[in-house]
Amino acid sequence: MTRFAIFVTIKLKPGSAEAFKPIILENATAAVRDEDECHQFHVLQSEDDPDTFHFYEIYTEAASLDVHREQPHYKKFFEVGNEYVEDRTIQKVTVLNPGNVADTLGAD
Repeated sequence: MTRFAIFVTIKLKPGSAEAFKPIILENATAAVRDEDECHQFHVLQSEDDPDTFHFYEIYTEAASLDVHREQPHYKKFFEVGNEYVEDRTIQKVTVLNPGNVADTLGAD
């Protein structure tokens, strides 16, 4: 079985990272909690440039991303968080080994 995923890179306006972080973390948490077809949503921040974020999101299929974008938490993220975004790229990918994830990953 494969899964659909996206790898997103967001470049923020300089100095926006601290304001942006709670907005994206709230969206990521709600997506995994509230959407049956959102299996993972990792938020990564560049160590070299704190205003660069990457998201790795795994969904059941491509249509699941469309469902995600209709959710209240996504709409809030997009409306509020978009003011900090300078540039965004999205790569659509196929996850060939979706079961290769340890269940020991937890929130710190």
